[in-house]
Amino acid sequence: MALIDLIRKRASIRKYSSKPVERETVLKCIEAARLAPSACNVQPWEFIVVEGETKAALCLVAFSTVHAFNRFAETAPVIIVVAANPGFSKAKLFSYFKDTKYHLIDIGIACEHLVLQATELGLGTCWIGWFHEEKVKALLGVPKGKRIVAMISLGYYEEGKERTKKRKALDEIVSFNTYGQ
Repeated sequence: MALIDLIRKRASIRKYSSKPVERETVLKCIEAARLAPSACNVQPWEFIVVEGETKAALCLVAFSTVHAFNRFAETAPVIIVVAANPGFSKAKLFSYFKDTKYHLIDIGIACEHLVLQATELGLGTCWIGWFHEEKVKALLGVPKGKRIVAMISLGYYEEGKERTKKRKALDEIVSFNTYGQ
């Protein structure tokens, strides 16, 4: 599949088949994320693959109270929890001076690689940023110095259920040489 077609196909999926996702397939998705670039090659990401009974417990703690609208993730066979491990590097120092959290940009790139690979493999994903982080960390044993920055639901979905993307036209978002031109 051409990259632009893959990008057009990728959408946030909120209804999953009960068909399990093979571990090898999950690892292919994480391998795509692992190959992503990062500032100063820090590779500030760690992935926790959650399935089965642990996934059920994760959904109970992650999507309680104000986070409940993300309970759709319960139907996904797999949830990939993405932890930030920025470490100390030039990138972290530059982040301070520029007021830009480069490790979050890097994790965004890695996660996009992951979801595009999943799409190519016939899987649906949804990037989840709203969840009860402290409860997730406690359940999964994530150390205090690390942050959980995202979770990605992953599973098979019914073909033909793709959504039409609503995006601004190119001429609304692109200018050449000066802003707004």
